[in-house]
Amino acid sequence: MVLFFTLTGCQKTASTTPVKEDTVKTGTEATTVETGEKLDLSKYDMRYDDMAKILGGIEVAAKSKYYKLTQDKGWKEHQKFFATKWAGLEKDILDSVEYWAETELKDFDPKAKTVFYPFGGPDFLFAEKFFPNANIYILQGLEPVNKLPNEIKATDASLRDYLDDLQASLRILTTRGYFITKQMSSDLQQGIFRGVIPVMFLFLARTENTVLDVKYITTNKEGDFLLKDEELLSADQLKNGAKGCVIYFTDKNQKEVKKLYYFSSDTQNASWAKRKNLQKLVTDNGPVIFFTKAASYLLHGDGFSALRSFILENASYLVQTDTGIPVKFLENGKWDMTYYGTYIKPISDFPWAYQTQLKTIYGDDSKVKHMPFGICYRWKKEESNIMKGIKK
Repeated sequence: MVLFFTLTGCQKTASTTPVKEDTVKTGTEATTVETGEKLDLSKYDMRYDDMAKILGGIEVAAKSKYYKLTQDKGWKEHQKFFATKWAGLEKDILDSVEYWAETELKDFDPKAKTVFYPFGGPDFLFAEKFFPNANIYILQGLEPVNKLPNEIKATDASLRDYLDDLQASLRILTTRGYFITKQMSSDLQQGIFRGVIPVMFLFLARTENTVLDVKYITTNKEGDFLLKDEELLSADQLKNGAKGCVIYFTDKNQKEVKKLYYFSSDTQNASWAKRKNLQKLVTDNGPVIFFTKAASYLLHGDGFSALRSFILENASYLVQTDTGIPVKFLENGKWDMTYYGTYIKPISDFPWAYQTQLKTIYGDDSKVKHMPFGICYRWKKEESNIMKGIKK
């Protein structure tokens, strides 16, 4: 996949207007979380948001340095593609996901604002659609994080190449609601413009969020992530490869700065044991919502038992398909479970992951509720399942 421009995180001097706020230092800068008043977006370098809009096929302001780029024929074709594809995705999946989340997840504690989404790759889209009120999203995958290059020109062939690759990479998502990891990983490593950030930017723009800043995450010699504010790096400060990133953004209400973390990391037992700072990030910000789909049934195996145990111990809520934690670990008196949709045996790639206990549960219609959308490997609505858990 080709990415065509990068921007150095550059936040302007904060206004001296008195507001009720919390200031959180991020590297050499400060991100302000305001509680009640609208954020003053003039404090931020909006080139990041312009980037996200361009990727998502959304017009930028006429004063933007990239405005002329959006008048280019190639970008106009990209805009048209996304207008059509996104409208179809909203009609077929996203609108139903939003309605389901509003009605079926209303019994989650409003204070649960941390979403932990392992195996999700850069899929901020569904994390946001299921949990729009969260303010910390923690995503993990094997896809790389790369420092973005400096500049973009409408005449650059890499722009059109990137837009073509971006469209191809998202075709499965826009019809089935999930990424194919092997395909995504291949696309994200082609050419000189690489990484998951542009995909997350696109999703942020298409979900009416505004991108404010980006920082890069590195690791120490033990392999743990460096997550203290002063350890997060701007693009200028990053000298070697990044192992993660945090994107600061605000939603359409523009009343708080939210954080989207992505970690490029293996989570098998030996690796997960080293990630103490990541574990602390998940657990130290209030009740945790665990979310996963299209997770290759990795939490079924012994190789990911440490991560599975961590989730079971620390999550207060969960939303997952059958590809997540096996039901035998949930139907044990510790969770109040609700099931939706239909359970059919896993697709042919995962024959070993069939759950007899789950089939029995779904065989009792009195225990299963309607599911108005299709998602995951069994992406047709009449074949999909999802389950909700609330820890007792």
